[in-house]
Order: sequence, then structure tokens, then C-alpha cells
Amino acid sequence: MSQIEIPDAMERRVKRLEREARFFRWATGVLGAFCLMAVVMGLESADDKSIGRFRQIDTGHLVIRDPDGQMRAWLGLAEGGPRLIFFDQQGQQRMGVGMTRQGEPALGIFDPGQNERAVFGYMEGWPGIVFRDAQGKKRTALFCRDEWSSLFFYDRRETKRTGIGLYGEAAALNLSDDRGKDRVGLTTDRKGSSLSFFDVGGQKRAGLGILREDEPALGFFNHEGENQVALSVLSQEPSLNLYGTNRVEVAITVPVTNAPRIEVFGAEHKLLWKTL
Repeated sequence: MSQIEIPDAMERRVKRLEREARFFRWATGVLGAFCLMAVVMGLESADDKSIGRFRQIDTGHLVIRDPDGQMRAWLGLAEGGPRLIFFDQQGQQRMGVGMTRQGEPALGIFDPGQNERAVFGYMEGWPGIVFRDAQGKKRTALFCRDEWSSLFFYDRRETKRTGIGLYGEAAALNLSDDRGKDRVGLTTDRKGSSLSFFDVGGQKRAGLGILREDEPALGFFNHEGENQVALSVLSQEPSLNLYGTNRVEVAITVPVTNAPRIEVFGAEHKLLWKTL
């Protein structure tokens, strides 16, 4: 870009900002005069401040236009609820605020092509923010509820792929496959921290973590979620446990005395054999 083009671009931007500033000053003045007129003409008694005592404008909708006659704001009923819509200088809808069909307040922001790109408001009784791409697909969502708050990311098919949030006192990060099934989960709370891996059916199959006493552990699970292999360091003693029907069958431990111990168990955890 040449040095001549930069001042021209800046000049065009300044002029555009000046035009927008003039319009907003004009619109603010009109709205202020309108509100003042409604108060002065509608108040029947100085002692009675009930809103029902003000005179009303009974109409289907109101339109505000700029000096060139272009509609810049529209107030009325749309899609089953009250709406206030703002338009740019080209007549494209860029922002709207109102009530949804479910009676929840919402604010929508649109791109120059009138595609809704962001929605702020209440969704199913909870505050939230949703961001969409140019095709209208949900790509990011932030929700806040009584017990949890979460930030979700979606792919181009609106399938949830990543989630970050808090549930109670636990912080969590979830990674999902292209079907929206959680496959990896990272959590931390007062009990410790853990990294878990899930199969296609949503069953936990492997886990790596730090326990409450800062003791590391690695576990592998079968299709039913039962322990199969556990490797850990407890009380400074590394150990490897092999499980049968969800009970320890073989245990290998290295005590602090550096004398390795191997134990084999039978039914009802009965000791069958161990090293001397």
C-alpha cells in the first residue's frame, strides 16, 4: 500500500464516523424530545406517578428515519413479541432487542449480510451468549446456571466438540468426537486432578491422576468401567495391581525397605501365595 492511499483511507473513515456521529446526535435528540413530550402531555396529576396515568401512542409500529429518508430504527411486534430493530445506512438489519416467542429477553447482532452472528439473553430460563458463523451455524456458546457455567465450541455441523466449565467446585475440560460424544476429560477439585479417556460408548477406559494426598495413579478399565490395571504410588510405595472380577488378583509392591513383594489372591480376596 502506497503512502498516498493511507491518508485517503483515513479521511474516508473519519468522514464516515462524522456522519454516524451526526445521525446519533439527531436520533438522540428526537428520542429525547419524544420522551419529554410524552411525560409533559401525559401526566394528569402531579401526585399520581402511576405509568397508567400517562397518555399512550396506540400504533402497530414506529419508524425512525435519517435525514436521507432511510429507515434506521423500527419498533413494533415481530415473531410473537415486541422488537426494537436498528438498521445501517444501507438499510440492512444490524441489531435487534426484544422478547422471544418463549417470552425471554434477547439481543441479536447481525453482520452486513443480515446474518445473525451473536445472541445475548435468556435461554431456557438461564443467561447465555451464542455466537454463529456466516451460515448461521452455532459455533460458540456460553451459559451460566445455578450449579455450573460452561463455554462450548461447536463444529460446522453444530456438533459440540469442546467444553470448558465449572460444576460446583470442580473445573473441567471435555473433548468430544464428531458425534458429540465425550472422549477426553480433564477435571480438578479438592480431591485431586485427573485425565480420563472414554470409548465410543462413553465408558471410561483409562485414567491418569493425582489424588488428594498428591499421589499419582494410572488406571485401565474394561467395557463395564471396572478396574483392570492400576499403577500407583501410595505412601511412597510404588505398586501394580491386576484385577479379575473387579477385585485385586495380583499385587506387586516395592516397600520403602526396597524388598519387592508379590501377592496372589483368590476368591473373597483370600491370599494364595506371596513372596518371602
